[in-house]
Amino acid sequence: MKSDNLHDLYSQYLEFTSTMVQEHGGMEVAAIMMTQALSIYKTSLDEIDYNKMVDNISASRSQVHKFTPTILQ
Repeated sequence: MKSDNLHDLYSQYLEFTSTMVQEHGGMEVAAIMMTQALSIYKTSLDEIDYNKMVDNISASRSQVHKFTPTILQ
């Protein structure tokens, strides 16, 4: 996927996420997003690559940044 397309997709998803958080709450939305993301990985990857992805996500937890308060209010 080209960088411009990825940026556009990220922006659209962030807008949708912000709307859903305003309507339903952050924890609920995050739980659904995480479940869906893991399901996509599980469907798209073989078992070895899926486990590598989950391990990589866990190992990268200190690199995750918080949203600015206005994004998810």
